[in-house]
Amino acid sequence: MRHLYWTLLTLCLLCTPTLAQMNPDKLLQDALVLENRGSFETAAKVAKTVIDSGQLSGVELGRGYIILAVAYQGAGESASAQIYFEHALQVLEHDREHLEDYASALENYAGFYGELGQLDVAAPMWQRAFHLRQKLGDHTGTALSLTRLAEFAVARNRIREARWYLREASNEAKASPDFNDDEKAFIFEIQGWLAIAEHQAPAAIAAYQQALQLVERSRGGQHWLAGWERMLLGKACAESGDLSGALANMRTGLTILDQQLGRNSPKYFAAELEYSRVLDRLGSHTEAAQMRAAAEKASKDYYGSQCAGCTINVAAFR
Repeated sequence: MRHLYWTLLTLCLLCTPTLAQMNPDKLLQDALVLENRGSFETAAKVAKTVIDSGQLSGVELGRGYIILAVAYQGAGESASAQIYFEHALQVLEHDREHLEDYASALENYAGFYGELGQLDVAAPMWQRAFHLRQKLGDHTGTALSLTRLAEFAVARNRIREARWYLREASNEAKASPDFNDDEKAFIFEIQGWLAIAEHQAPAAIAAYQQALQLVERSRGGQHWLAGWERMLLGKACAESGDLSGALANMRTGLTILDQQLGRNSPKYFAAELEYSRVLDRLGSHTEAAQMRAAAEKASKDYYGSQCAGCTINVAAFR
């Protein structure tokens, strides 16, 4: 019902361009709410309407570009997302009064490249954002930046470095008075990935369970982030040898991702491939092969149409 309400509200807003001219900030906030709920296509339409109205300038325009870029990314339109991330950086990089917004643009753009598997492009942006957060004395932002750097370190198999980043991230989080459930879940998620890299499956299961509980408390059990955490928990169960637990969690996670993001999503591709591996280990070889072939074809079609040189980031499935 809530999704229907926001969809109808958005359609009304899109049919009334004068309203966008009257209150562009309110419409951008509406787009952000839709984006946080996983309604990326609708969020992109709202944000694009506001930006095209010509009513935004300066930091407000930069923020609008970030919202629009993230919405396009979530909707699977990577080429459009890249364009608007670039616009956001061009607007914000020389704005000395709004360094936090510039850091946000860098982090989101780095996340875009990280999802595409281009970690060498993402890493310098994460580093730059980290230094900006430190300069601002932003404990929450610094903790999240350190967690992203830990994520990069694990992807590069720099285990000792990843441990250090996560330890520092936890210290920064403790110093922040407003560290929320989503942010705590992110730290647990990367702790789980590090535990997997260290072949500590029980520790990974515990970390992913904590992340899932936090996401379900903050977003609800049917949000796409809950689906993603289910997939991560399933992977950890598989690492521990609990294939039935892995299958149950992955089946639930895949269903949520399908419902909330659709099958034309890099996260869905990665999740489907991991699920096929568990099926294969359980002896369902035909079903596993069919699922793997479908995921590989879908990812090839997606990346072939979105950007040259991009590949599915299966290695980043934590």
